[in-house]
Amino acid sequence: MTFFNTIDETPEELAESQAKAKTQGEKILDCFYSCDEPLSPSMVLARSELNCPITSIRRAMTNLSTEGQLQKTNDYVKGIYGKREHLWALPPDGEQSESYTQSSLEFSKASASSGLSR
Repeated sequence: MTFFNTIDETPEELAESQAKAKTQGEKILDCFYSCDEPLSPSMVLARSELNCPITSIRRAMTNLSTEGQLQKTNDYVKGIYGKREHLWALPPDGEQSESYTQSSLEFSKASASSGLSR
């Protein structure tokens, strides 16, 4: 599991954060194995008893998909904020799924000139 060091942590802090991220991923996978059904990020947050923001769950699930340990389905459920969320599942019969790549928006001069920034 990956921790993205966007906050310039010290090497000691980074090691701790990476260990926590790995633990999150393991707990999320355990949730899928114990439930044996597709789950949304909100469902994982409720069932895993992780004490973290839902964005951390989503990040971890995306990373697990990139690693081939989960796969995003085309099915939706209503999430904790009332919006649709995709369901995610373990690959069939323990096979690794194809890597999932999140699409990104292309940078254009129009968005740069409109004052949008990251």
